[in-house]
Amino acid sequence: MQRDFCIGSEWLYYKIYTGVKTSDIILIEKLEPVISKLKKKNIIQKWFFIRYNDGGSHIRIRFLIQNPNKLSKAIQVLYPVLNKLLVKNLIWKIQIDTYQRELERYGESTINESESLFWNDSEMVLEYLSIKASFPNPQTQLLFSFCAINSLLNSFGLTNSDKLNLMDGLQLSFKKEFEIDKTLKKELDKHYRELSPAINQYFNCLDNFEFSEIINTKENKNKETVLAIKCKIQISLVTFLESHVHMMLNRQYTSKQRTYELIIYDHLYRYYKTLNYKQ
Repeated sequence: MQRDFCIGSEWLYYKIYTGVKTSDIILIEKLEPVISKLKKKNIIQKWFFIRYNDGGSHIRIRFLIQNPNKLSKAIQVLYPVLNKLLVKNLIWKIQIDTYQRELERYGESTINESESLFWNDSEMVLEYLSIKASFPNPQTQLLFSFCAINSLLNSFGLTNSDKLNLMDGLQLSFKKEFEIDKTLKKELDKHYRELSPAINQYFNCLDNFEFSEIINTKENKNKETVLAIKCKIQISLVTFLESHVHMMLNRQYTSKQRTYELIIYDHLYRYYKTLNYKQ
C-alpha cells in the first residue's frame, strides 16, 4: 500500500496558514464553493481537511484527483481563491506538501475507506459550521458532538457496553493527560448534571433537532464504507474508532480541541454508564 504522495500524484495537499477565528470563514465561504466546483467538474473524487497548530494555526486540506492529468486543472481552479485570500491577508502562507498516510493508525487494508470516512466527516462538519451561528446556546455544539459520535459508533454496530468501554479508555487517557484533580472533577460532575437532561432529550429524539439531517446524511453515506471496513480491518476496531472520533472533533472545534475532547469523552462515558445500569 502506497504511503507517500508528492505533488504530481493523484493526491494534492495544501497547508493553508490562517488565524483560528478566520479558519471557519475560509472553510465555509471560500473553500466550500470551490470544492463544490471541483466535484461538479469531476476533477476530484474526494477531499478532507484537518486543523493543525504546529508552525502556526493552519488547515491541512487534501484532494484526491480523479486522474493525475487533471492536477493542473485542480490547481488552476484553486489558485484565484487562495491568491485572493493571500492578498487580503486572510491567510499568510500556503504550502503544497507530501501527503504521508498514517498506515499504522488506520490500517493498510482500510486506509482507502478511512479517507472516505474523512471525506464524509469533512462535508458534515462544513454543513455544521454553516448552521452553528443559529444554535440557541453554546452547549448545542457539545450536543452535536455527542450525537455525531454516537451515530458513528452506531454505524459500526457497537452495543452500549462497547461504547462504554471505548469511552472509558478515552476519558481515562485524557484525565491522565490533564492531571485531573478534585476541583476539576467536581466541575465535570456539575457540568454533566446540568447538561444531562439535554443529552437525554437529543439522543432520544434526534430526528427533531436542528442538526439531525446532516448527521443522518453522513451515516447513510458511510454505510457501504463501514461494511467494507468491518470485512477487512486488520487492526483493532477500538483504536481505529478512537482515531476517527478524535479527528472528527479536531474538525469541529477551531481551538482547545483537547479540552473539548476531555469534556466530551467524560460526558459520553457517564451517559453510556447510565444506560448500562438501566439494562
